[in-house]
Amino acid sequence: MKIQFRKEVEYFTLHDPMQDGKLIDRQTEIRFDPLTGETARILFDPGAPFTPTDFSEEAAATAGKKCPFCPENVFDSTPRFPDELIEGGRLIHGEAVAFPNLFPYSKHNAVVRMSDQHFVRLDEFTVPLLKEAFMTAHQYVEKVVEFDPKTTYASINWNYLPPSGGSIIHPHIHVLASEHPTNYQAKITSSSRQFKEREGVSYFETLAAEEKIHGERWIGTKGSIDWTHAFAPVSHADFIGVFDAASIQDLTDDHYESLAESLTSFFSYFKQMGINSFNLGLFIPLSASKEERVHVRLIPRMTIGMLKTSDMNVFNYLHGEPLSLKAPEDVAKVVQPHFA
Repeated sequence: MKIQFRKEVEYFTLHDPMQDGKLIDRQTEIRFDPLTGETARILFDPGAPFTPTDFSEEAAATAGKKCPFCPENVFDSTPRFPDELIEGGRLIHGEAVAFPNLFPYSKHNAVVRMSDQHFVRLDEFTVPLLKEAFMTAHQYVEKVVEFDPKTTYASINWNYLPPSGGSIIHPHIHVLASEHPTNYQAKITSSSRQFKEREGVSYFETLAAEEKIHGERWIGTKGSIDWTHAFAPVSHADFIGVFDAASIQDLTDDHYESLAESLTSFFSYFKQMGINSFNLGLFIPLSASKEERVHVRLIPRMTIGMLKTSDMNVFNYLHGEPLSLKAPEDVAKVVQPHFA
């Protein structure tokens, strides 16, 4: 086997007051990412349901004149690109409008306003709406690469609703491009090259093939994208989609159709589980290679319990150690029917 799915199990012994002081063992799994070797922990799951926050009041309070992305404001309240990058200053496809981020995260940073509707619930996203937004983001990356040949890395990113870090309820995605990678992009690029040198094959292609054969974390295929759950997840669920595309040059309308169809399937699962927020990252190599593939990661975000506790803590941020209450194999079984 070219990919090693390694884990270590630890046990903590205690007297459980919920079981009349019975001496029990609590299990923690330490899993090693098959590509990078980084660890993640699968914790004991107390079984508490996720309760989504209703953002209807916040949506009503921030819509219309108060929202720069609403239809009456979007062309007056948002900035424009220089004409030498994009003639006319913005990209427009259907309801999707791309414009510069006033507070950029990267050398090149577009925001794509996805819809006219201010608050779009998960079950209201349609395949055409999602496809148009991502294709608009794709077109921006193409414009940047042509304008700035130094550009080496690109990604399309989505924070949906406040638990994800989203600061505006109106749905929008961020498009980043630069010669400087994020830590994740640098790590994946380096590790993928090492894997190819060591094993003679592409990691992501091999991952999709092996997960499909073994089936424990396999979710399904939507058009041109194979989906599996990460073995060492970075959150309480971590879905990886592997495109049949090596770089931006290979991406077509059909790929974004497959992505949009995939997302509506995941949104159906999220609604079933009481999840209404997520982070998404689509990572796009800008030059074709035998090491890398276009791939996407999707993780749900939530607050926990009556105090609406964040799902991230000192382990995630200072230890760099992701935690998950859900076993990847269990999550995959629940998601699979939504891809049938």
